[in-house]
Amino acid sequence: MDKVLNQLRRRFIIVFMIVGGAFLLLAYGSIFVVNVTQTMNGIEHDLNSILDKAPLPAFDNRDEWLQRTNCILIARQADSVVVFNADTLDDGTVNELVRRTVEEGEDSFNFGGSYYMATSRNVLGNDITVYAVYDWTSDREDLAEAGLITGLVYLFCLVLLFIFGNMVAKQVVEPVKRSYEQQKKLVADASHELKTPIAIIGANLSLISSDPDSTVKQNEHWFRNIESQLSRMSALIMDMLELNRADDAKNKPETVEDISALLSGVLLSFEARCFEKSVSLDEDIEPEIKTLCIKQNVERLYTIMMDNAFKYTPEGGKIQVSLKADKKNAVIEFTNYGVGIAKEHLTKIFDRFYRVDNARTQSTQGNSFGLGLSLAKSIVLDHEGTINCDSDGSSYVKFSIELPLRQERKKRRASISNNLIG
Repeated sequence: MDKVLNQLRRRFIIVFMIVGGAFLLLAYGSIFVVNVTQTMNGIEHDLNSILDKAPLPAFDNRDEWLQRTNCILIARQADSVVVFNADTLDDGTVNELVRRTVEEGEDSFNFGGSYYMATSRNVLGNDITVYAVYDWTSDREDLAEAGLITGLVYLFCLVLLFIFGNMVAKQVVEPVKRSYEQQKKLVADASHELKTPIAIIGANLSLISSDPDSTVKQNEHWFRNIESQLSRMSALIMDMLELNRADDAKNKPETVEDISALLSGVLLSFEARCFEKSVSLDEDIEPEIKTLCIKQNVERLYTIMMDNAFKYTPEGGKIQVSLKADKKNAVIEFTNYGVGIAKEHLTKIFDRFYRVDNARTQSTQGNSFGLGLSLAKSIVLDHEGTINCDSDGSSYVKFSIELPLRQERKKRRASISNNLIG
């Protein structure tokens, strides 16, 4: 399973990197392309603007005009060529510029490690042609530097994306891993719980078969042992089915129920048992507390909590049950006095098959498998609530449950829908 989870995590990271990398490449690539396009368009605009402002045709006020431009200007009339604003260039470079622009008509070229762009315009009835030549080597270097920085930022973002992808992959795979581990533990624990009754049944059957002439009456003790273990196995199967149904609770319809009345009904069913055991049952239930819930699951929750309190309350002990409502939640508390739970067990008490004291569990509850509180927690979580356990370790155990009062939200949504429809 670990191999499968690792493969799943790697596939998620690969898909995450491909999709995220493609979006980043599109974003940074678009930024770079826009930057290049703007630079080239700006150079072209400047060249045309220079030609618009050039003092043609006589190039009067030449010194004043040369101060306003950073381009090389070439004027050709018939076979005569005049070059302006090229004082910093050597004759070879000037001749090459004239050859490439005037003679060959190139508008983009490079030589001597420099890059040039050129544009031209005819004036005076095409008698004179003026060429504006711009050395855009520094602009090109700026673009190259911007591209390098963009590439480095992109690679850095890919690294961050990979780190983030690993974190997300772990979060995505973790529920699958946890579910697998819980399922594996459930199978192992269930197998362990079934192993004992099966061994006992096998031993009793061996004893019965060892004396084929014995009567049913003579083997009554062994048959009772078999019946008891079959009952334990049946109880385990029923508890596991209840857990499975609780896991599927979200598929069940929710209705607004009076959870106060549901609790009173469950407590009524325990009164006779408490009387037989001389256990006092104190109730403090606020009436008509209603919330959106799954009726049968809430009844099951109450039964589990009351059954747990009853089993671990000694004769002559006391159980207190209360139900109150605040602005947001219904708060239910089950407190039994006479025994406690050590602090180190409080965080594990809701785990499946977890029992604080196996010997005590066997003596107080023949069919206890440590699934009841796990089922109770599952029901509470399905209702978006919380459940906690508190104990001083010796004299009492208190379970506190909070269920959100959700019927108001439902009514509000219905009211909004009606207003929209109206």
